[in-house]
Amino acid sequence: MKKIILFTILILSITYKAQTYPLTETNLPENSYRKDINNDLIPFEGNWKGSWKGKFFTINLKKIIHDYNDNLKIYNDRLIGKFQVKDTNGNILFDNLNIEDNKAKIEGSKMFSTGKYVLTYSDPNLCLKGGMIFIEFTNSSKSEMKFKFMDGSQVLNSECFYRGWPADQRPEPLPKEIVLTKQ
Repeated sequence: MKKIILFTILILSITYKAQTYPLTETNLPENSYRKDINNDLIPFEGNWKGSWKGKFFTINLKKIIHDYNDNLKIYNDRLIGKFQVKDTNGNILFDNLNIEDNKAKIEGSKMFSTGKYVLTYSDPNLCLKGGMIFIEFTNSSKSEMKFKFMDGSQVLNSECFYRGWPADQRPEPLPKEIVLTKQ
């Protein structure tokens, strides 16, 4: 009986390991695990700061491990991001640094073999404003990071508070492109 139990445990552990894939893998079977095998996400973790258009941007990136994705039906290691934007007078324009991790508006999506990482942004407080964020290191010490935000399409329904506003007057919570320094 002990041999059967040990054999079963051995088979289950081999099966589990066989379903673990690196972050760069895209076509995964259900219940597999896209794992940060090479610790590629760790250097991205922490507080990053930069300025653009007279605003000061702070983002905190945090690694979440073995998180289940209901849409893809896989487990995933990924980054989440929380941020704050201040004007030159120190007034807070946007702030979600203290929200719960499961309510983060920035969520990791994919790692490319080039080291570039893709995140999605979706903000229910800004009429579902969203888009894609691309981050990558600009130096070998990984102390500077290029952050590029690309707006997604947005439907401004009648409930949206800034419907009808000219595009240049709509809320701009994220910089389009910025180099951030690790703090």
